[in-house]
Amino acid sequence: MAIYVYKAKKGPAEIINGQIDADSQDDAIDKLSAMGLLAVRVEERQKKDDGRRQAQGSKANLEYIRVKTQDIDIFTRQLASLLRSGVPILNALLLISRQAETGALSKLAGSLEKRVSEGGTFSGAIAEYPRNFNNLYINMVLAGEKSGALGEALSSLAEYRKKEREIRQKIAAALAYPLLMIVVGIATIFIMLTFFLPKFTGFFENAHQALPLCTRILIGISGFMAAYWYWFLIILVLALAVFGRVERGTKKKFFIDLVKLHAPFIKGFIKYAEVAKFARTLSLLIKNGIPVCDGLELAAGVLDSDVFREYLKEARIKIIKQGCTLSDSLKNTDVFPAFAVNMISVGEEGGKLEGALRDISEIYEGEVEQAMKIAAALLEPALILIIGGIVGFIVFAMLLPIFSIGTVVR
Repeated sequence: MAIYVYKAKKGPAEIINGQIDADSQDDAIDKLSAMGLLAVRVEERQKKDDGRRQAQGSKANLEYIRVKTQDIDIFTRQLASLLRSGVPILNALLLISRQAETGALSKLAGSLEKRVSEGGTFSGAIAEYPRNFNNLYINMVLAGEKSGALGEALSSLAEYRKKEREIRQKIAAALAYPLLMIVVGIATIFIMLTFFLPKFTGFFENAHQALPLCTRILIGISGFMAAYWYWFLIILVLALAVFGRVERGTKKKFFIDLVKLHAPFIKGFIKYAEVAKFARTLSLLIKNGIPVCDGLELAAGVLDSDVFREYLKEARIKIIKQGCTLSDSLKNTDVFPAFAVNMISVGEEGGKLEGALRDISEIYEGEVEQAMKIAAALLEPALILIIGGIVGFIVFAMLLPIFSIGTVVR
């Protein structure tokens, strides 16, 4: 039997440090659980200093573990379930590490368990893996630790991530077929104009007959594309390189986002999607005890639009320096709908800001889903008409001279 030094929680806020005799670390954790304590750190007394040095060394040589987003969702949900069932966090992390379906998740859970067992907090452990856990996740865990309700905080996070995943899947499903039609249509037209039609131009030249205007136009376009087709591919690659991946915080990203928010047909969709995400995130943060000012900064971090993030940054400064309310700080912005600002104002006056934000997210998520359904219903036939019209023009322009030749022969 050895002596173990422990750090444990008693209730939501009280922290207790002490020693306990046990046969192993698991035995010590079980004894602490029987005493009604939540183990935070348990280690053998003679290994305490070595453990601290080891923790510092591991932090200095931090290793990135490539874990899929779906695995982080599973990890969050399983850890929340275990903690809410009363399982100590060390045991929960060890259990997840042993039963994980993927080696990456097992390695990550094992690494977190090691850091917590060496005396660190769970929030501090996940903070060492910023690629796997963003600031929202870390601060939610930190708030859960401070309130003694880590299981509930993780459960809220799991629901939040599930909702985010469902929205992304709906958007991807709505855009998949139209994007496929666009790619296939453009590729078909490009191949026809560049490689197939030039083979027929000799036939028309040998006919020694005046060609219709539409045919001459088509032959000119086809000849130009056949001669310079590689320039189209070069321009396409350059466009994808410039606009395909734009880093946050750059002037280019801000300009592109600003154009999106004023572009016809898509500005409403983008605005509603960002407002819904903002409201859902801030509602979650306030529900778990994070102040509005800190919540604004974290909620801004999860948004896609740099324009929205800039407005929220200004709103946060107004709240801090001028002491105004959230609704007042958002009132003069042209990106937040007046309806959403009024609902926030009503929630603040009634002391139910978290509920008002949750209602806003549900309303605008519904607007986004409705907009996607309408767009998909209109976009598919529009694409069919456009692509079919172009192909039809090509066929008509190629057949018209042939009919004229046949008439002359008769």
